[in-house]
Amino acid sequence: MSIEYNNVKEIVKNITKLILTNPQKIIREEDLRNLSKDFDFEQLMSEVYLNLRNVGFELIKTKFIEQEFYILTSDGKDDNITPSQYGILALIIALGKEIDEYIKIDDLKEIFAELWDTDVQFLINNDYLRMFDDLGVIQVTPLGKATMKNIIKDLQLKNLLNVFE
Repeated sequence: MSIEYNNVKEIVKNITKLILTNPQKIIREEDLRNLSKDFDFEQLMSEVYLNLRNVGFELIKTKFIEQEFYILTSDGKDDNITPSQYGILALIIALGKEIDEYIKIDDLKEIFAELWDTDVQFLINNDYLRMFDDLGVIQVTPLGKATMKNIIKDLQLKNLLNVFE
């Protein structure tokens, strides 16, 4: 084995370990690129994906506030979130796709008046949703998007509203 091959293997191992041990389950692409040194980033990440797949995880790439992130997910639902909170996230994602990814806080407070202080606040406190008070908007975070990936594959507002008819 060549020295370069061993270095690539070591970097892949370190990136995989970093992702698995990160308590937030999220990491910026820029940080991973810095760790990849002068090696081909796409090749390294391909091997990291395979390592994670082999132990039952998936890595999702998403954009949030003009930066790329990787989020560690697994099959199934997040046990920390109630069905009501999943419904809120689904509706906010669908509204974001249909209208604007930045939804006005006041509009959401009106829509979720009865659930604001409990379910919506839980989603904000646990970084599934992020409030930008200075702009008066809320956006679904990468963690919120990743949580929904296995629940609703093609989330569209009209399909979601049909469920409630």
